[in-house]
Amino acid sequence: MIRSNPRAGVRINDVLSAALVSELLDPSPHLWLVSPWVSDIVVLDNRDERLLGVLDETHAREIRLSEVLARLVTAGSALHVAVRPDDHNDQFVNGLHRLVGGGSFDLYEGPDLHEKTLCGHDWLITGSMNFTWRGLEMNDEAVTYTVDPAAAAQARLDLEHRWSA
Repeated sequence: MIRSNPRAGVRINDVLSAALVSELLDPSPHLWLVSPWVSDIVVLDNRDERLLGVLDETHAREIRLSEVLARLVTAGSALHVAVRPDDHNDQFVNGLHRLVGGGSFDLYEGPDLHEKTLCGHDWLITGSMNFTWRGLEMNDEAVTYTVDPAAAAQARLDLEHRWSA
């Protein structure tokens, strides 16, 4: 478990970045993002060009969450996103729709959604953190990063049962 305290220098950014880089290298068949509030946060910092081979880009810049998710859809992942029906989420969701185009992207909304999870094929990040700037940069959060195919499979089954049924 990671207990973040950005003011003390303990942040979740590196764990989130590592999980997303692993996805770019070997995309999951299904990827779930569940968060009451989500923003198009910077999730990869490629300003030093250390990720050029992974990102297949020729220039240094910061990469946002919607861009990574759209790349994963292009690579064959089925993306499932669950959020609250809230104006805060509209910019992210609309931008993601534009980037994904006709790719496999399902959006679910629930007014009582409170869970926060990002789940791939054999890993998951879950805890108190919304996928927002405040969640990454300001708030004290408790997040668990688990690499376990069985735990990830169970989480995906639970999410699919809850949102796809």
